[in-house]
Amino acid sequence: MKYRASQKFSGMFLFTFRQDSILLADLHPIISQMYKKTLCSEEQQVSRLIKTIAFFWCITKIWSYKTWVTDRLYPVIPPADFLKYVPDFLHVFLFGFSVLALLVLLFVKANRLLLISLFLSELLSCSLDTVRWQPWEYMYMCFLLIIVINLHRPKRILMLGHLFLVSVYFFSGLHKLSRGFLSSIWMNMVLMDFFGLSMEAILRYKLYFIGLLIPFTEILLAVLLFISQSKKKISYLLILTHISILIFIGPFGIQYNSVVWPWNLAMISILIVVYAKPVEPISREFFITNSYWVVLWFVLPVLSFFGSWYQYFSFNLYSGKGEQMYIYFSEKEKELRPYFEPGSGNRNKNEPYIILQNWAMKEIRSAPVPETEMHREIAISLRRRYHKRIVRIMLYNPQTGKITEL
Repeated sequence: MKYRASQKFSGMFLFTFRQDSILLADLHPIISQMYKKTLCSEEQQVSRLIKTIAFFWCITKIWSYKTWVTDRLYPVIPPADFLKYVPDFLHVFLFGFSVLALLVLLFVKANRLLLISLFLSELLSCSLDTVRWQPWEYMYMCFLLIIVINLHRPKRILMLGHLFLVSVYFFSGLHKLSRGFLSSIWMNMVLMDFFGLSMEAILRYKLYFIGLLIPFTEILLAVLLFISQSKKKISYLLILTHISILIFIGPFGIQYNSVVWPWNLAMISILIVVYAKPVEPISREFFITNSYWVVLWFVLPVLSFFGSWYQYFSFNLYSGKGEQMYIYFSEKEKELRPYFEPGSGNRNKNEPYIILQNWAMKEIRSAPVPETEMHREIAISLRRRYHKRIVRIMLYNPQTGKITEL
């Protein structure tokens, strides 16, 4: 339901604030009870963590199954040319093997051989198509590798899991400190699409820069999660943020990017498991012993701000950054008809076009990897397949307004 903001916004904001306060008060005993029901020993915590990851990872892979096979129209872009000749059945086999391994982990005690086999299967599958390196896939693989290396050291698994979560929230917040987030995500998606506010109301009530509270809050919670002695209480607030995200993009919100719905549920469950017991402060010795994880999670992501590290490996999520790819055709290609933008190609000199982001979301239920070199490879693949029927391919940067033709 959409609201006319010119007269009702003040009342609606107060109503929303009250509803959120009631929701937080209601959720506190529920979350507390969930923590109490979480098994207490560190071995049991890790067992619960493995099953949680296996369950939600399996659901996400099945939901986005076209991401993992080649029977689709969206281009398959391997990182190296020789991988283009890998037979299609191998993609299907790796997908089936991973799903089966994840199902097995739900019912049997994890052993290192099974975990290593799953990790290698996922690594090989992602090596066959770059779009498979989704942020949720990267997160699950990091957790899986932590468990493989430290299978009989549950305390270290939980401490590294805690450190990884700090990195996820910290860099996710940092990437949102941008004009792209305020324009594309906060103003367009939250205020206009979700709350139904008009531009006039947004300007009148000076709501545009209020959106900066979101990244600052995320960064603050990440820092508190690291330094605070009340980590469980901080995890309550993080759980509330994931519930808010699900309300926003979920089936009762704007119904956007359905593949991350189970990921948000997974994050809630992981927070409950990891912080079921107090997490000890991380010592200097622990940092030194696990320096390779520190580099991967805290040093390399800094390079993403300079274009020298992958955005999804730095948890650049819903930041409004990145370029949008537009593919213009001379006429509507029959097999691509479901993916053309509504109304395009219906008027004189209005060439039919496809937005890569929307195509990917609709067909493979995954977002394109937001890297310029990936866009160039996709452009080459599309031109090779559709030849002269493609008029032009454009990259548009919403932050700078720059348009680049590929």
